[in-house]
Amino acid sequence: MAACKDAKTGENPRTVLRGYDSQEVGPHWLRISSPRQYLKQLRAYCDIYFGESVENDRGYNSFDVRYYWPNGVSLSYDSNWEKSESKHHGLVSLDVPGAVLDDMEPESCRMFFLGLRKYDAKATRLDIYFDDSQRLITPSKLQKLIKKNDFTGFRKGGNIQINKSGRMIHDEADFGARGKSGSGKYLRIYDKALESDGSKDVIRYEIELTKEHANKAFDLLSQMGSVESLAQVCGELVVGAISFVKRTGEKNIGRLKVYKFWKQIKKRLGSVVIRIPIKHTTIEAMFKFIEKQAIRTIAVLRGTFISDVDFLNWQFARLTDAEFCLSPYQRNLIKANRRSTRYDDGLIFDDERC
Repeated sequence: MAACKDAKTGENPRTVLRGYDSQEVGPHWLRISSPRQYLKQLRAYCDIYFGESVENDRGYNSFDVRYYWPNGVSLSYDSNWEKSESKHHGLVSLDVPGAVLDDMEPESCRMFFLGLRKYDAKATRLDIYFDDSQRLITPSKLQKLIKKNDFTGFRKGGNIQINKSGRMIHDEADFGARGKSGSGKYLRIYDKALESDGSKDVIRYEIELTKEHANKAFDLLSQMGSVESLAQVCGELVVGAISFVKRTGEKNIGRLKVYKFWKQIKKRLGSVVIRIPIKHTTIEAMFKFIEKQAIRTIAVLRGTFISDVDFLNWQFARLTDAEFCLSPYQRNLIKANRRSTRYDDGLIFDDERC
């Protein structure tokens, strides 16, 4: 999906074309979860876009079964409801690889995203890319900026250069971290010309969104009413994830000067920043975590003790140790709810509400 810029006015026109050698933007990978009750409907919906699917017993991400399409799309699920509820909270998972999204016509891609909303889809991963055909800066040149920490939006950045037989075959700068240790966004900037043996002479900016970042971005993109707006927001999401600024010691980031190349890119694409509010764990959430996640482990440990007295003594000892390691927020949570919780007839409730 490529947004073509007018050469005379320098303004973005109202049309968006795929494959035109200009600033190309678009979604590049999608993983969504959906309630298992929509499994058959979701399979039929994907059949419309990707052809006929087949079933096999090699599910992704610990699912044991999946529907598979020849282009690589897969819809993974659990073979029975009980396992689905206990292991995956009653959800199925749809993976649409980047190559599939790249091959879709822009309007089909927009309609596909829109239609997924009918199945209560929540994105758990969404990749979006922007190709800079002007090659305003290469990843290797970004190395100096990374060493000076002249960027915002991520805590850390790095460079990867691979050379073979005296020439560079891979040039990449990355920001953030993947997986559980990451914040939910990971940016790669790499020389696509090296990766494609010169067939695509661009610098690619590719943002991988997970967790709440992915779902917020998907919620935004899946409501776009036109291909133009979809392409625009894709570009804005990539650019909004990071900024390159000249550090001077000034703590107010807004007062720092932005590098010229980044000004040019922002002028072309704009920027949208995804804000994720800080979540504070509540007392109710803590009880739910224990009852759903930890209670079986505790039951196993209880069975290893000679008596319940020993088990309770061990619990109190460990709890006493833990009280010295509480955060200020956790201490305030205790203070606000001290001696207010009751347990009666299998129920936990607030004594003040009785």
